[in-house]
Amino acid sequence: LKGAIGWQISSPAMASLGGRSRGSLLPQVWRSCSATQKIRQALCGAEFPDPPLWQPPRRFGTRPRPTADALRSPGPREASGTASAARWPPHSWARSFSSGDTGQPPEEEAQTGSSSETSPTSTSLAPMPPGAPPPGDLTTAAGMEELLRGGSKYDAKRCSGCGAWLQSHNPEEQGFVPAEARDNFSASGRKKTRKEPMGVPVDWVPDGVEVLRDPSPKYKVRTRMLVCMRCYRLQHYHRTVAPVSGGFYRMEGGREWEHEAEIVEKVVRRMRKGSIVMMMVDILDFESSLVPELIDACRNRRFPIVFVVNKVDCLPQSGRDKGLDRVKAWVRRMSRQLKNARIDDIVLVSAQNAYGFADLENRLRHHLEPSDPKNIYVVGRVNSGKSTFVNRFLWYVGFKHQGTVHYKRTVGGVTRSPVPGTTLHFVSFNLPKGFRLIDTPGIPSQCQVTNLLSEGIDLYSSLPRRKLRPISYVLHTGRSLLVGAMVRIDQVKGAFSFVTAFFNPAVTLHVCQTNRVEDLMARKAGDFFYPPHSREDCERLGPLVRHRVEVIGSSDRAWDDIVIAGLGWLAVSGYGSKEIDVWVPSGVKVFRRPSLLPQEVRHRGVTRFHPNHRARGHRVFRKKNAIVKERRDRELRKALREQQATMEADQAAPVEVPGNVSFVEDDVELLPGYSVVKAPRGESSGTARSQDAEE
Repeated sequence: LKGAIGWQISSPAMASLGGRSRGSLLPQVWRSCSATQKIRQALCGAEFPDPPLWQPPRRFGTRPRPTADALRSPGPREASGTASAARWPPHSWARSFSSGDTGQPPEEEAQTGSSSETSPTSTSLAPMPPGAPPPGDLTTAAGMEELLRGGSKYDAKRCSGCGAWLQSHNPEEQGFVPAEARDNFSASGRKKTRKEPMGVPVDWVPDGVEVLRDPSPKYKVRTRMLVCMRCYRLQHYHRTVAPVSGGFYRMEGGREWEHEAEIVEKVVRRMRKGSIVMMMVDILDFESSLVPELIDACRNRRFPIVFVVNKVDCLPQSGRDKGLDRVKAWVRRMSRQLKNARIDDIVLVSAQNAYGFADLENRLRHHLEPSDPKNIYVVGRVNSGKSTFVNRFLWYVGFKHQGTVHYKRTVGGVTRSPVPGTTLHFVSFNLPKGFRLIDTPGIPSQCQVTNLLSEGIDLYSSLPRRKLRPISYVLHTGRSLLVGAMVRIDQVKGAFSFVTAFFNPAVTLHVCQTNRVEDLMARKAGDFFYPPHSREDCERLGPLVRHRVEVIGSSDRAWDDIVIAGLGWLAVSGYGSKEIDVWVPSGVKVFRRPSLLPQEVRHRGVTRFHPNHRARGHRVFRKKNAIVKERRDRELRKALREQQATMEADQAAPVEVPGNVSFVEDDVELLPGYSVVKAPRGESSGTARSQDAEE
């Protein structure tokens, strides 16, 4: 009993039990209700009612599972008629996370008068923001964050897309769901939908009429899960009206995070002991997606780490080598940066098409045993593909309780989007045999380009989501390459270079003379060069900062890559050494590394520059015009609202009338039977009265 409860049993309690040994104490407690009453009274110092509620536990497998409310906080006694339901007092580890707990239920505290004003040891709880868990929340304990998610048999209390606590009273906070929308779902947060075919249903078909069956899955029943308004807009419209702060990125006291080490500590502190960690690494942003603080924190707690290198499907495959053998060799060489990581623990996968999941399954068998279920945490940098990986992994293992997921449309399941910090809390999924897969919030970064962008179209244009289409240009000394409106590449010294650009196809590329760059950027940034797609966002980035990089190349291959954190990289080839200036926004890091794909210039050749090759077309121009129209409408609405507010204020203001002004003018023609009568003394205006009224 001491090991199960974690409390010391006093000598009077042991004496009241007849001096039994601790080994035989636990069976006797359940047999004797009076002994149980004495133990509770000795431990808590309070008298509990003794209704026949404390019964021996049922056999294994038959005891009902506690609800999420019972897991979140022990709660006070609940009165039911004349009998009050007494719960077992909270454990010591649970009591340590509730400030100002006096060990008594709220009713007894109110009667005894114990409060923050009378007791010097008690502390008052700070007001929690909307959407936050209750004050008695136990999520700071290791392993408790993932246990508090509503399952299929319980009320949906968390968003299945981001893990935020659902609420319906503050639209500006996380987890907001309109009350009328929530009524359309069941208590567990599910809703069955089915697309009805066009036409009129009939009871019978005449003879000779052929009946055709549509085998397509568009008419099958689909299951939709309850998500918050923010996740709904991200999934269906790929945009959000305003950034939602809070969640895991809100520190104690309500302040926002300042350094990524705070988020690392907050994530690792909530991991259950003995779990396994799968760390996601973005192959397209290898250096920025590695988090050394996260690796050290997991190893200090002795968590086995499996490095999952994601997004290998976005790499171009050209030449004779259609596989990823060269990429695997490059990752093994770069694994020295992972601080002595085992080669077998580095697996190349694609969360988009489930490539490499069989190798990952074989590697997980080395760390997992069916008889010893563990928690599997998916951690990593923001925008590294964690949520996409979780959705695809659940599909791979045959998980049936996630609802309908559209992988190409990114609708359903855990919300995935290029907006940093999409996942706000732990999102847990119960797997067979007691295993649990948990998606964690991403570790934010202040050195990536995506940290400076706010519009949805800019974020979707910057991050690669499909296979890259590299293109090679020739640069001479005195010529520059403009990558969107954010990056500028100048060749300062050396012979001509072949620069192969690996960026999202939605990013514009332009080659021009170096002395014309400032004039072009001043006139066409946001219009002809994007992202960003608006001039206001380009001005918000501020002046660019120069980084000088020295690279070495050969005539037929590239030896060095220049990486812009969060955007892409450039492979520089051409005989001899060269000095290149890389201009990026302030705070964005630039790396030089061994070339990942050195043979692309040989396989694809050099392209003669043409302004319409990339990221320009009718679709992009329609989106840009829509952005301009939306901003103009927003400014017009703001001006109209200010004008209307000014008019209402003027109408509501009191009107001052001089005392010598009459209410009825002198030259007014009155109707027959009416005359003007002077007001009595003290009144300043005259009134028109009817003669009949006077009489």
